[in-house]
Amino acid sequence: MDRFKAGALIDKLFFSAMLVGVLLAAFGTLRYVDLSNQLTGNPAAQIRESGGAVQVENANEGYSLMSADIARRRLVDEQYSMMIIGGLGLALLGLGWLGGDIVRSRRRRKSPQK
Repeated sequence: MDRFKAGALIDKLFFSAMLVGVLLAAFGTLRYVDLSNQLTGNPAAQIRESGGAVQVENANEGYSLMSADIARRRLVDEQYSMMIIGGLGLALLGLGWLGGDIVRSRRRRKSPQK
């Protein structure tokens, strides 16, 4: 009876790992897409993408562009973090799936043939 409880616990742990993996991958993907949309509206990102030179007319325009660039850098850093979180989620999903398959195959092997 104790082996059955331990086996059920292991199954639940692997299923939980898969569930957390799916949630992390989904969160990372959705947040990455949201950050990409924010980057398309950022003036500093638009200038950087076009590769053009910038002529600043006055100090206020310069400060505005500088703050937009700081925001762009923050968004890009957060995008990289979301890529890592999404990858971690995919790794957890794969680990849970593989572990569950290994446990099930060992259980089938040990069960008596009818």
